[in-house]
Amino acid sequence: MGLKGRLKRLERLAEGDVVSIPQRDGPPARFPASDLKAAFVNLAERMGAGGDAPPEHPLLAAARNSSDPKWSATFYATDGDVTAPIEDLSE
Repeated sequence: MGLKGRLKRLERLAEGDVVSIPQRDGPPARFPASDLKAAFVNLAERMGAGGDAPPEHPLLAAARNSSDPKWSATFYATDGDVTAPIEDLSE
C-alpha cells in the first residue's frame, strides 16, 4: 500500500470520534481521532532524537501491541529504537 492509500485509510479512521485499536492482551485501546495526528508528530519528533526524544505517545505502544495487522503493520507500530541517533553522512 502506498503513502496515498495509507493517508486515505487514516482519513477514514479519523472520521469517527474514537479510534479503537485491538490489543493482544486485553480490551481495545481507545483514543480520540485527533490522537492519530499527535502520535504521528510524536513519532517524527522521536526519530533520531537520542536522549532528547520526547516520551512515546500511548497510541504508538497500542499499535505495536495490536492483534490486528491493520495496526501492527503500520508506521505507528515501528519496531526497534527509533530514537537512536542517525549517523551523519555529510562530508
